[in-house]
Amino acid sequence: MSSTHLQSIAKWFIQSREYKAKVMAQPAQPDGELRHVEWQSWGWGGNDTIVYLVFDPDDTLAAVAKSGLSGKYPGIPCAVSRVRRQESEWYTVEFYTDSDWGYCY
Repeated sequence: MSSTHLQSIAKWFIQSREYKAKVMAQPAQPDGELRHVEWQSWGWGGNDTIVYLVFDPDDTLAAVAKSGLSGKYPGIPCAVSRVRRQESEWYTVEFYTDSDWGYCY
């Protein structure tokens, strides 16, 4: 288990209520895009990797998280390297380096 994954587990335990409130304060997107906030990021020299906390009310990401497969999924604008389930309807989604919710590399 990586150190960033361990950090994410601890962060979820301590701060999930705060982050959930930030996500739920966002209006639902008419285009089907999932509500999200930045959860973690790391990088150096302009090569940044960003992980988002995503609310998926239909739990469509459950099978993705279980499979461990990377790819492009509904409600997320870019292909992602990893999806992890935090709890029902809540996921962390790791984008590829140099991509973010507004820009796909």
